[in-house]
Amino acid sequence: MMKSKYCKFSHPIITDEIKDSVNRQLFEDISIYDNGGIYERLESTFKEIFDVENAIAVNSGTTALFSMFYGAGIGRGDEVIVPSYTFFATCSPLHQLGAELKFADCGDNGNVDPKSVEALISDKTKAVIITHMWGIPCDMDELIDICERHEILLLEDSSHAHGATWDGKMIGSFSDGSAWSFQGKKILTSGEGGFFATKHREFYERAVLVGHFNKRAKKEVNTDSLRDFAITGTGLNLRMHPLGASVVMPQMLNFEQMMQEKRETAHLLKTGIEQIDGLKIVRIPKKANPAWYAMPVMFDKSKFSIGLHEFVDILNQAGALEADIPGSTCPINEYSLFHSPNKISRDYGEKIRINKAYFGNAIKFHNSMFKLDIWYGEERFNFIDNYLSIISSVTEKYRR
Repeated sequence: MMKSKYCKFSHPIITDEIKDSVNRQLFEDISIYDNGGIYERLESTFKEIFDVENAIAVNSGTTALFSMFYGAGIGRGDEVIVPSYTFFATCSPLHQLGAELKFADCGDNGNVDPKSVEALISDKTKAVIITHMWGIPCDMDELIDICERHEILLLEDSSHAHGATWDGKMIGSFSDGSAWSFQGKKILTSGEGGFFATKHREFYERAVLVGHFNKRAKKEVNTDSLRDFAITGTGLNLRMHPLGASVVMPQMLNFEQMMQEKRETAHLLKTGIEQIDGLKIVRIPKKANPAWYAMPVMFDKSKFSIGLHEFVDILNQAGALEADIPGSTCPINEYSLFHSPNKISRDYGEKIRINKAYFGNAIKFHNSMFKLDIWYGEERFNFIDNYLSIISSVTEKYRR
């Protein structure tokens, strides 16, 4: 099997533009109290790219989710329907607010199943949070219809979905609120960071209060019931670091080209993998144009003499280092935080009820899937050729 020097990809690609941006910021300001400077430039660009009305940069994707839930007024006694298959931070901030979690199973492509969501709605349900797994949009038509009919909030975890669209409209612009992660591996990255966006001005002002105080809050918080808290905020400082903002700003300015290159990579990988019996790319809904944070590949163990874990280990040993079985992104009933939260906090008691029936598809999906990174930049074709060669060689060697 061919082993190539092009087997490990470094993201983000550190360009001269990024170096210059960081260097300028070092001398401009390394601590900003209001929404000026690099924050103003970054947030304005974000709103333009993602077609959102109100947006705020924060220090992590988890913080963006917390800001979204707090902004939406979710609190003690509110039920929130959450995905059974996601990264745990989609749901963990809800613990801090005292919400009750109900788990909806996923469908055949890892995204939440709208029918499972609707079956869980009760009089106490305040919101549904969805994750566009691996950058593939959820079925927005069905989910919007369900939430509108039941008069509950629809919230999006768009951490994998920078630039994904549904029926030509940007993911993150459909719902009552959306959160993005800008962590190091994400499509747009500030190292650590995130964004919260919403069409509701009051949600936005509450998010400003939960993470900012004094200057920015005094500028932007105008709702009568919130204005008295502008100087102090609610007690937290959740700002993105200006140097992180300076890292991601040039990426945003080059975002369209990066997405074009990633989609080209995805097309070539998908075409090659779908010619291999026993491997299949997950279903992409007709109206969806994925962001391709990663490419989820389904492994049919009946076609091979080895299991999924051994298969991926062999791919790694052959040089396909970024072939990966997700670990922390999994059916979240596996985590003590969700099945035994009372062990660390008396506040939760028996509020979280794990029913394995809500995880059947999630467990099956997780046990059959591995993922590949989607590359961009000048070297992407070397990665594509190398990985397809390795995958083809390994599948033929271990075919049943």
